[in-house]
Amino acid sequence: MARQTITVDNWTYEGTDAHRTLLHLGDLWAHHAHGGESSLDVQRRCADALASLIAPLAGGDEPALSPHERIDTLGRRAAERIDVVDNDALIRALRDMWSPLAALSTGVTATDGVVTGLFLSDGGVPKLAVDTVEVGYRGIIGDRQATRVHHGRPWQALCLWSADVVAGHAAAGHPIRPGSAGENVSLRGIDWSQVRPGVSMSLGAVKIVVTAYAIPCNKNARWFTDGDFERMSHERADQSRIYARVEHPGRIAVGDRARLVR
Repeated sequence: MARQTITVDNWTYEGTDAHRTLLHLGDLWAHHAHGGESSLDVQRRCADALASLIAPLAGGDEPALSPHERIDTLGRRAAERIDVVDNDALIRALRDMWSPLAALSTGVTATDGVVTGLFLSDGGVPKLAVDTVEVGYRGIIGDRQATRVHHGRPWQALCLWSADVVAGHAAAGHPIRPGSAGENVSLRGIDWSQVRPGVSMSLGAVKIVVTAYAIPCNKNARWFTDGDFERMSHERADQSRIYARVEHPGRIAVGDRARLVR
């Protein structure tokens, strides 16, 4: 399903962006809850807050379901009704849904690292290394995804990965290097287990919010000697690439400080 372009503050949702965001709302919930220690009471409060935004789009609510099942059901039903929902209610949901999701994530300790690589391409992987990039609300200027089926939404503006994690794979004999798996930004020195959906970061002059784990696909099998690209999955270990929304655009250069601030 598609809908006309929707502007939500500084972010533009084109084509199927809004539909697929709602369709995968349950996945976004699971990503934010992953690895956290939020109590059932906290999850219920977050679900109530999120349901107040999504239920008007879905045409109803099922509060008796578990928090995750409730949000997954609401998101799917809202996606089915995307062509008939009130536009103002849709904009409000797309703008405000991130606060209750972020509340699922437990706090982290502020730490510093460094930007060790910047990458872009005209589609496909590996991406090519550059020294500096200009970042807008939709991501790195000049970078493009070959397909937008699973990529390119405003909350997937940047893909980041740990240079330390990549180095670990390479040391184990896998033919992988920074930029191979489609990441735009490679970071060193930050405990990657702390970089999870809901936290904020600064990269040079750019400020971002982590929104989701990047799900690996078979295009990345070539970077592992046995083809096991699931090594990159957050469900296997704390070694996943992550997606982020741009809160404050600007320039990033190799060598800039990276700071995990929440």
